Amino acid sequence: MHKNRLLFLSIICIFIACGGVFFWHTQRQKNYAKTRELYAPIYSYSGKLTAEQQKNYTKYISSITEGVKQSDLGKYKLPKRELLQLEAHSMSLHRDNPELVFREPLGVDKVFDIRPYRMHFSLLALIAKTKLADIPAKSRKKILQYLETLSKRLTKNSVETYIEKVKNTPPGPNTKLPPMAFGIQSIKPIVGDEWIMEADGSFHFPEGGKRGALQITDTYGNEYTVDFDSPTDTGITESTVKLHEHIDILFEYLSDEEFQRLASLSKAEVVKEIDMLFPVIWTD
Repeated sequence: MHKNRLLFLSIICIFIACGGVFFWHTQRQKNYAKTRELYAPIYSYSGKLTAEQQKNYTKYISSITEGVKQSDLGKYKLPKRELLQLEAHSMSLHRDNPELVFREPLGVDKVFDIRPYRMHFSLLALIAKTKLADIPAKSRKKILQYLETLSKRLTKNSVETYIEKVKNTPPGPNTKLPPMAFGIQSIKPIVGDEWIMEADGSFHFPEGGKRGALQITDTYGNEYTVDFDSPTDTGITESTVKLHEHIDILFEYLSDEEFQRLASLSKAEVVKEIDMLFPVIWTD
């Protein structure tokens, strides 16, 4: 009798567990379907958009950010591969239309240079595509490591270019810094001595006074100091034009078709091609 009761209870527990798993799976599929419906319009936008298409896309994104409650965001999920596909498409779209990111009060005119953002979106799209690629893990890791290296180089180049612009800012009582640049996390001014205004409205700087400095921190936590009193001729580590060309070539080369071609090769062939590709295309 005791054994029969235990058997009965075990069967009940199994039924409850199976019911729970079925309910969880059903709810998850419903959430996936809801998320697919929410983001489906993104795939209708691709390439360089017209002004009207950009306006419609911006309205669509606003409807999502304003129409979905913060507390409900956790319900909108997708399987990993679909999420990566969405990211790859979205980042490719922003690569072709980087101005989509800048909406008032932070318009395009308030950005130092929009080109690094275009390169940034190129790298993010490639990262998502690489993660999706059906290639050996070793080759995938090698590509991802290089893309991360490129991202760091892009950030450094952007910050260094910004610093060169700041160093050339003429001295004055109301120094206006260039607009914010890609890769900068924060700018902390180190205040120097104040300019003295004369009776006729002109200004002069006190003899022996200090203009101060800027402490710039990039998105990787690296710090740069611009000392206006002791300017250092650091220059730019690498050519901005060459770096951007390099990323553009890489983006065009690692197309969806190329990843599909690599996936059709044997493991040994893929490893060989990736190893050959680095010194040919990806070195400085």
